[in-house]
Amino acid sequence: MRLLDPPSDQPEIEVIDGRAVAKVSPRLTHGLVQVRLAALLQAWAGTRGLVSIETRFRLSSTPGKGNSFVPDISYVAIGRLLELDRTEIEEPPFAPDVAVEIWSPGDREQNLRLKVERYLRFGASVVLDVRPSTRTMVAYDGGGSRTYRGSEILEHPALLGFRIAVHEVFADIDRLPR
Repeated sequence: MRLLDPPSDQPEIEVIDGRAVAKVSPRLTHGLVQVRLAALLQAWAGTRGLVSIETRFRLSSTPGKGNSFVPDISYVAIGRLLELDRTEIEEPPFAPDVAVEIWSPGDREQNLRLKVERYLRFGASVVLDVRPSTRTMVAYDGGGSRTYRGSEILEHPALLGFRIAVHEVFADIDRLPR
């Protein structure tokens, strides 16, 4: 199925190179990690930018090959938003500065690779691939990637001053009964 412009009221549909892809419905584990990491990023962002959950970003591309992503968490510097009109602010026509994708059962590796490449091509400074099942986080940027796990501290130049031990991101799911 080809889709160029998904309806705004259906955030569960993303578009990768003009191809509609159903966004996997998250479960409790996904939601717990999403809330915790969003709170940590919000505390870090302060007044320099905005952190949001499940916001659509429309990445322009070749006609018929557009991309429309709904990252699990996004951060956009306030200066980038000041250049947009009210309609564009609701669904920015660029990638967020920081895009976070949290894995859910049923996600596909190929789709993630394509999304990471598109996020970076259209303005993201870093993309975080968060994997609750393995308790890892992978930070992708223009220079490659780095995997963080356990008590390692996630730091990145795009997140200047943000420091978090990876296990803290997964603390709530580690409290769930096995």
